[in-house]
Amino acid sequence: MDYMSFPSMIGDMKGLLKLIVFLFLLMSAGGLRAETLEGKPVLIDGDSIVIAGKPVRLWGIDAPEMSTRAGYLAKRYLRTVIEARTVRCVDEGMRAQSEIMAKCFIGDVDLGQVMVLSGHARDWPQYSKGYYGR
Repeated sequence: MDYMSFPSMIGDMKGLLKLIVFLFLLMSAGGLRAETLEGKPVLIDGDSIVIAGKPVRLWGIDAPEMSTRAGYLAKRYLRTVIEARTVRCVDEGMRAQSEIMAKCFIGDVDLGQVMVLSGHARDWPQYSKGYYGR
């Protein structure tokens, strides 16, 4: 190897380093999905709770806003469903503002599905890709 080829070798190494960093970040982001939160939830509204001290948005659904009667009813219904029960939320790796978007369950019962089937929320295809609309 002569000293003239050294600059091109450094350039190739920078490219390789960038690829390694990119792959590391990609794998790290994928690891976020594995987080599971479990505990007694604090209700925020018809599609948001706080669990283990973290704000969680129920993945794939949209409930009416709290400023409406339908929003109040959605929150009240969700309260009766989760009251005094342990909820398990599996992070879907997405965020809505500062909230974790997660599929939340009581046992094997999907809270998002309960809210949609009860008519208190609707499928949110932007995130669910129509999962609850089937």
